[in-house]
Amino acid sequence: MTSVSRPPANRRQAAETGTVIIGASHAGVQVAASLRDQGYRLPITLLEAGAHLPYQRPPLSKTYLKDGLDNSQLALRGAAFYQQKHITLLCNHRVSQIDRANQRITAQHGSRRVTFDYDRLVIATGAAARQLPLASGVTGVRVLRDMDDAIALKADFDNAQTVVIIGAGFIGLEVASTAVTLGKQVTVVEHGGRILQRLLPPQLSAFLLQIHQHNGVSFCFNTAVEVLALADSGQTHLRLSNGQTLSADLVVVGIGATINDQLAQAAGIVCDNGILVDLNGQTSDPAVYACGDCTTTIAPDPDPDPTEGQRHPPSHIESIQNAVDQAKTVAAVITGQPAPARVAPWFWSDQQGIKLQMVGTALDYDDLIVRGELETGKFSLLYYQHNRLCRVDSVNSPADHLAARKLVSQRYPLPKDAAADTTVRLKSFT
Repeated sequence: MTSVSRPPANRRQAAETGTVIIGASHAGVQVAASLRDQGYRLPITLLEAGAHLPYQRPPLSKTYLKDGLDNSQLALRGAAFYQQKHITLLCNHRVSQIDRANQRITAQHGSRRVTFDYDRLVIATGAAARQLPLASGVTGVRVLRDMDDAIALKADFDNAQTVVIIGAGFIGLEVASTAVTLGKQVTVVEHGGRILQRLLPPQLSAFLLQIHQHNGVSFCFNTAVEVLALADSGQTHLRLSNGQTLSADLVVVGIGATINDQLAQAAGIVCDNGILVDLNGQTSDPAVYACGDCTTTIAPDPDPDPTEGQRHPPSHIESIQNAVDQAKTVAAVITGQPAPARVAPWFWSDQQGIKLQMVGTALDYDDLIVRGELETGKFSLLYYQHNRLCRVDSVNSPADHLAARKLVSQRYPLPKDAAADTTVRLKSFT
């Protein structure tokens, strides 16, 4: 897809319509903020389906569940920010339709149906927690993705003693970590053979598993939930595929997310496991951009194999950093400014007092260097493709992580002897 500018498709002028952003997510708020930072003077309307001031999501599975936080402590920006920047933030506005021909969207606000015209539209609708069909209608079963999920989970969490978590992904493991810290009995049921199987190599999965088990979390691997029902005791009863039965005061489902691209699909915007965008956040409609967890990016391959063509498969990345970086790029393109330099995506997770920081997504590496000793709880794993650094996972090693952001972004040919030598600072190569 090519990024092209075009005038408004009808008689309205850009000065009357400006930019409308669907979704006050990390990405949506960043687009609005960056537009103003880059001198954009036209109207900006930020529409949010939820009732809450735009908020940070990472604390929901950790600090919020443990201590409770009010919205002001979680807010991405204070309410005054939107007023000062002349950004019209409208909560409780659920967009139901995008009319591309007339560059107009329709939203529901309570019982009222309202419309907004746009010159440029940005979709930042994120993703939703994947539901477990077996749990339909069963009380005492929760998911965790947004503030409403967190409020409901927190209310049950405080009164629960036994907790079963379905799914050993990041959300499940972070909730497990918080739960055992509060003295709860925790069991994690995972369909795969190890934790974070699709995201981490076996060495790192095994390390994290040992830490969780040491802190009292029990695991059932290669196991599915076959029956999930409310028992007479008020607890939730689970029958597993391995024949085991469990009872829990609270069940938390953490089996991934579903991408919120339905609006784009209904409007005829090209989607493929997310809204397809190019490196500028441009969709198949030149007046419509998208950023954040609702997107899948088509990008040129930086190291193309002549036998396999010039493009990577479309990539879908769920990361706050990636969402924010995409948002800054979209704002730059809309205002005609140079786009920021692209960097490798990075992520983090806090579990059982361990800070895991990751740069890059590749798991099809051809060599893996261990920097440090796993037994010490402070180390990094450095992944290579064709002798170039393509990913770094760091455990309690923030200096390695900071250096890795630059090195992985550059696909730097870091000497492997230096990678393994902890007396050599990775920063010296940046």
